[in-house]
Amino acid sequence: MKSTLNLDQFRSVFRAGGFGSILLSASGGLFFVAALPRSGGSIALATTHGNKPRAFRNPAKAIEILHLMGAHRVEVDTEAWCPEQASVEGRKRPATAERQRRAHQAAAHDAWFRQQVALAIEEAGSPDAEWVSQLEAKRASATQRARWLDAALAKAAV
Repeated sequence: MKSTLNLDQFRSVFRAGGFGSILLSASGGLFFVAALPRSGGSIALATTHGNKPRAFRNPAKAIEILHLMGAHRVEVDTEAWCPEQASVEGRKRPATAERQRRAHQAAAHDAWFRQQVALAIEEAGSPDAEWVSQLEAKRASATQRARWLDAALAKAAV
């Protein structure tokens, strides 16, 4: 049975000089990274959580990770590569990217909103702050609504 290491562990062993060579091999439409330790055997690059071998649909991504790690000599074996299987063996959770994108947007909006609230509190606490009564605010709002309505009606008439 092959041993597995997550990326941090794999990187540490590589930088310590523990690997004799690194192999990027294909199986179906996926690529897997394995290393041959100087002590013998084989070690596969695994997923971050668990000991399942990490699969790459795009070999360029695997090579990029290895290159950033400092592995500039990598053997590539495409004998068992079947490009048409890459789409079949694709992501099982395609909604993840969309969910993460929405989470990042929400976090950015939350940060912006908190900044705006902090600025408003700072402005309100300033000694030279100008306060407007509720009656004045309602009058100004009604006047602005009337202008917008007039503009919308004029635009619709054109």
